[in-house]
Amino acid sequence: MRRIPQLFGDTLALVGRRWRGFGEYALIGVAGYLVALVMLFLGLNALFDGQFFSKLEELTDPLGGSTVDFDAWLESFEVTPTPLAIGLLMAFGLASVVGFTLQDIATTRLALDDVQGREVDANRTLMATLRRLPKIFAFCVAIGLAIGLLGCGLCALLLWAAPVLGILWALALIGAALVFGPLLAVYFVMVYVEPRLPSPRRWWHLMKGRKAAIWGRVFLISLAAELVWLALSMSLGALPIAPLFGDLIVNAIILPLVFMVVAVAHLLIYADLLTGEESASAEAESPS
Repeated sequence: MRRIPQLFGDTLALVGRRWRGFGEYALIGVAGYLVALVMLFLGLNALFDGQFFSKLEELTDPLGGSTVDFDAWLESFEVTPTPLAIGLLMAFGLASVVGFTLQDIATTRLALDDVQGREVDANRTLMATLRRLPKIFAFCVAIGLAIGLLGCGLCALLLWAAPVLGILWALALIGAALVFGPLLAVYFVMVYVEPRLPSPRRWWHLMKGRKAAIWGRVFLISLAAELVWLALSMSLGALPIAPLFGDLIVNAIILPLVFMVVAVAHLLIYADLLTGEESASAEAESPS
């Protein structure tokens, strides 16, 4: 596997080389995010019985200063969970997830074409991504539900029925997330680019002997992304915009860019693993 400084350098070089295609995909992430915000605001307005927009004006002045006590402001809302409100809030979650997932898959596949020396066509890659998106999205939803039910759901049940077991289960979940979370970055790259959904066995075999190196690289990539996001958020957040809208505008600009760079870095880790796998196969087949 390439060393960490080279990984960061190659990531930025690939992003610079294919910035047009990646930029088009980032706009998809931005569009999904903005649609999600519209659904969120409409959903909150319906949930709070039409009070949200009027009370939003009470919270901030044009220069971003708070004009009311925030806790009292929250307590003043009247919640009416109508089917319309619930539907709009569900649409918010769907739009945000689909937009960024589509961007992530397309970015990963285009980066793989570049790394493997194939002809790079951003529009063709996007069409292939759209055809594959329903299957990948359904798979990700299934994984999320399984983790939610077996992890968080069982944890809540144990905390209610047997608090000690619930605490132990919660600690086990945190430990598993810390250990396996970074390694799952490789699995999702495999899901995005391989013709069939990869088995956990193949994922584990591909990382054989390199798990610690992968964990460290993914952790450092995530840390760097967080620091960049924080620095840009603080810089752009200094603009004279109301805090709520300012944060939303900043995230619309920054998040797609951060996701783009992280997706390329994860792809390069996967490409290194493929190279190692091919080298091992060649050595095994060569006569002694």
